[in-house]
Amino acid sequence: MYALNPFAVNPAYAGLENTLVATGVYRQQWSNLQGAPVTQHLNAHLPLYFLSSGVGIKLENDAIGAHRTTQAAVSYNYQLELGRTSVVSIGLSAGFMQYSLDGAKLRAPDGVYEAPNFNHNDQFLPEGKVQAGTPFFEAGIFLQTRKLQAGLSMQPAFAPVLTITGADALKIEPVQHYYFFSAYNIEAGDHLTIKPSVLAKTDLTVTQVEISSILQWNENIFAGASLRGFGKMAKDAAVVMAGFKLNEKTTLGYSFDIPLSALKSANRGSHELLLRYSLNRPVGAGKLPPVIYNPRFL
Repeated sequence: MYALNPFAVNPAYAGLENTLVATGVYRQQWSNLQGAPVTQHLNAHLPLYFLSSGVGIKLENDAIGAHRTTQAAVSYNYQLELGRTSVVSIGLSAGFMQYSLDGAKLRAPDGVYEAPNFNHNDQFLPEGKVQAGTPFFEAGIFLQTRKLQAGLSMQPAFAPVLTITGADALKIEPVQHYYFFSAYNIEAGDHLTIKPSVLAKTDLTVTQVEISSILQWNENIFAGASLRGFGKMAKDAAVVMAGFKLNEKTTLGYSFDIPLSALKSANRGSHELLLRYSLNRPVGAGKLPPVIYNPRFL
């Protein structure tokens, strides 16, 4: 549900909603597949009116089989108004990524795993946990008008490149990925809004595109669908989603992925749960009103 959570993929989005926004996501991917990815994501951002900017924080935990990646980052952006209804924002994030590999969850073809023996018989596989950490950086630019949103960003991949530096010692090198996000609001009546969107992800070798559309009624309930991946190498899933407001400030959303890739015979789809809180009012004093000069004193 990337269209409901743009800050997750672009640090330049922080503060563009002119209020405090916090979002939590739980995703269980490829359910019923042993070692499938499970992700928890939490972020919050708000504007700093007096600096024409926004700040945010992002926390994420991603587990795939024996691998676990935990990262935290803080973001800052500068916002430049292009008119009464348009703003462009340039943002940066800095954070730290911690990677761990649990060798006890691995099994090698020549290993011995009958209690009390546990031996991979492989010099490159650890028998316990090994960890490594590295700082990382993100950058993005985001354009927002009354109806259009569009952004470009750069973020490290979740799966790092591993280098063995010694006995059971690892070094990780995050691989940069590039994202393009765009969404457009269409008012289809007094109560109905349609929001088509697109998210493209690439490491400059493989590219995957997701196209979505969300229908929102009275700003209270929504439903939508997505198609992720086009072409044999990138095809992943069709997605259905729905949600509603629990109260004036809190929105709950759920999406289900119908697998279309070669893994469809080995899993029962993916589940994603999103909880979003918006303060729905300016933080602090808000933006200052425009200066109106009295001609009597000119």
